[in-house]
Amino acid sequence: MPPRRSVLAVALAFGLSLGTACKGRPSAAPEPGAAQVAMGSWQEWLALTPLVEAARSHAGPTTVAALEKASKLLRDGKARTADDTLAALADSEGRHWITVARADLAALYFTVCIRGVAWRLVDLDAKTPPTRKSDYSEDTKLGPGDIAVEAMLTNLDAALTAKEPILQTQARIARARATAYVSRCPPSKEAAEMAQGILKGDLAALAAENHLTPDLAFLWAGVQMGEYSGAAAKPFLLLAREGGYDEPTIATMLAVIALEQREFAAADKHAAEAEANYKKLGDTGQQAQALFLRGEVARNKGDLKAARGFYEAARKLDGSHLPSLLGLTRMTLAADGQSAAIRQLQAAFPSILLDGPLVADKLELALDNLEAYVTLPAENDLITVCRDALLADVELEKDLMRRGLRYFFAATMDARLAEYDHARSHAVLARDEFETAKLTPPIDINAFIERLDRVQ
Repeated sequence: MPPRRSVLAVALAFGLSLGTACKGRPSAAPEPGAAQVAMGSWQEWLALTPLVEAARSHAGPTTVAALEKASKLLRDGKARTADDTLAALADSEGRHWITVARADLAALYFTVCIRGVAWRLVDLDAKTPPTRKSDYSEDTKLGPGDIAVEAMLTNLDAALTAKEPILQTQARIARARATAYVSRCPPSKEAAEMAQGILKGDLAALAAENHLTPDLAFLWAGVQMGEYSGAAAKPFLLLAREGGYDEPTIATMLAVIALEQREFAAADKHAAEAEANYKKLGDTGQQAQALFLRGEVARNKGDLKAARGFYEAARKLDGSHLPSLLGLTRMTLAADGQSAAIRQLQAAFPSILLDGPLVADKLELALDNLEAYVTLPAENDLITVCRDALLADVELEKDLMRRGLRYFFAATMDARLAEYDHARSHAVLARDEFETAKLTPPIDINAFIERLDRVQ
């Protein structure tokens, strides 16, 4: 399964950090002033209309008729029936066009990914959008209409060898869509890595040819933002938006980019839009993120009262929203000193470390929170306060799992401060706590100590 935190999620949490360390020249970014037009609108792609239009002048009448019928069925929400219609021509003369259409359809409409090896399609009401679910249960049986992912990708590879450039482009679009989901719901780690590599290659080729569809422009923007800079991502986000792609994350990403470029009015406008979108969707976590971004805008403008209000509103929605907590802590540290800042952080520990026994999903969530807690602070004085809060009164912590975790993550913050002797001491204390309690540590403490020994 994918790692708990994506590059984009961490980058958005940092707010200002995306453009600070570009790895090189972004590939396939548009030249200044170059016209960038999405290849079809998002609403058109939901019915495969651009693919049907391309096929009309390049495929046989039987193939075109099947594509047109499938397109009509998709407008009525009948994805499963549309695929059945196309499947009847899977071995026909127009099989490559059929392969592309079925891959597009599957990527756009599957509802369940079964162990990464098959995708399930269902017929829905025309007004009911499909929801995504990953099912890794060995008890889930494959059905006769489920799409075999490996076979789909193999057929797409064959379509990419076709002599017709327009068919090659359509096959690349379909493969990019398919591999995007394979990387999120893979049968294995190796398959995920391979899918990510293919996806990036296809996106780069489509971007260079100005053949990005609205949804693929959004994916390419994510690659540019994660690997290069917000400035490199922005043209593709605008491309996606102008093409009608209604992903609410676009507003958040545009807010982050405007903030790092110190375009405060635009940043607040985009963040306010994101806040409204996520409030409507009932996604409190992302709504809190948008409020945090508005707080960052206010702080950078010198309006500390407004910044505090946004941070507090974000934490009211999501008590474990670490960026907002750290925003408040930064302000408390500047106004009232270290002791007040440490008390503020300690008061938030129940929302970070959670209540009750740390097992299964609750342990994973606590680890996520702690990873954010130790990685998000950038300034040494804030790192120090966060470290000291973990260690303050740690001996009063009754839960031995939490006590061990507090020592270990304090050690990681020691290492960030280049205080390696302290880091080793706290790591050893963490190991001792787990051994005394006869608990299996959820992190490899010995490997951490070995790395410290090599540094010293």
